Amino acid sequence: MTILRDDIAAFEKMRAELEATHAKEWVVIHGGELQGVFSDFEEAATLAVDRFGSGACLIRQIGAPDAIQLPGGMIFTPSHALSTSRV
Repeated sequence: MTILRDDIAAFEKMRAELEATHAKEWVVIHGGELQGVFSDFEEAATLAVDRFGSGACLIRQIGAPDAIQLPGGMIFTPSHALSTSRV
């Protein structure tokens, strides 16, 4: 949790403005800076993985109850990467 302290603090500073303008959307915060606002979790997580790999960043839904803490070993895999269809 210490790794995300700056990101959580940055989110808290922006929270009121984000809730007024982007309710129910998703944000990515890294290094204490807003990286983007997205319409769904998959878009936010894809950006986070593309930019930061397995490094820590905060992905949070605006206006949702306080975040659920996930184990550090969880890595996002886009749904298209799990497809079993064959060409």
